[in-house]
Amino acid sequence: MTTPLKVRIGAAAWCAFAYFSVSSLHDGRWAEAMLLLAALVLMPMAWTLVRDFEDTGWAARLWRFDLQVHFPAALLLVFAFLLPPGPGALLCALPWAAVLGIMAVDGYLRIRRHGFSPLGLLCRDVGLIYASVGGAWLLADRGGWSPLGFAPDIVLLTAVHFHFAGLVLPVVAGLALNRRPQSRIAQLATWLVLLGVPLVAVGITATQLGGPAWVELLAAWVLVLGGWGVAWEHLALAVQERRVHRLARALWLVAGISLGLGMLLAGLYASRMFLPAMGWLDIPWMRALHGTLNAMGFSLLALLGWCRAGRACCSGK
Repeated sequence: MTTPLKVRIGAAAWCAFAYFSVSSLHDGRWAEAMLLLAALVLMPMAWTLVRDFEDTGWAARLWRFDLQVHFPAALLLVFAFLLPPGPGALLCALPWAAVLGIMAVDGYLRIRRHGFSPLGLLCRDVGLIYASVGGAWLLADRGGWSPLGFAPDIVLLTAVHFHFAGLVLPVVAGLALNRRPQSRIAQLATWLVLLGVPLVAVGITATQLGGPAWVELLAAWVLVLGGWGVAWEHLALAVQERRVHRLARALWLVAGISLGLGMLLAGLYASRMFLPAMGWLDIPWMRALHGTLNAMGFSLLALLGWCRAGRACCSGK
């Protein structure tokens, strides 16, 4: 099955789920829909962009296996969210978590092969590893577990976070750096994204365990600054890359604006303990605004733009 066909069928399945299951963007089921968007629609595009033709041996075999099982695993994940948390939902989610775990192994093998340079490839492959953390939290959500006493909403949103900020953002940051390797902003943004994703997890965990609020604040703003850098690079690509199809540049433009706004909301939410005026920005509002901007406005449009631009553009050639 070709990638465009996977994306079309996945989009149809996702639209059906969203239409029949999600009552509003504030609804907790919107988080489930966002994760399914990543699995059904975004992941096939991302895998096309991050495929490494230098993969050999186990790396190549694992990649081919993931490509074969991805689509049925993603469709089975729909049933995982139609069932209540428990053994049945957990069983339906296991194949998707396995796909992400295998992808993480491939990312590790790639890093062993090329080391920590070039930075764009490192960011891409670390993103493959980060995504597996989302798989672990997905299993916790579908199993009805609460690691470290986190509320169910936070467990699910952590799984969502590692599908988007953990995978799509590093992949896209690496693509932008490959296209503009001399850009200091792109280089700095890539490092901030690489550091910011795990730091945010550490910061939120520290807050949950009663640690100082400034840890979460600092971690969040590291990722916010990295996201702003990636957003700036997409705006620059939209304006300067005249050789790229105008549709791709238009998609990059909207994606950059969406990411900038989404990251601003993330920074304000992390600052809520120090900015009383931000008290209204709670989980339902973040799910509706920040989540939608990052999932639909940035991730979907950015990946569509990179796919439209073509692999030669993605590799910086």
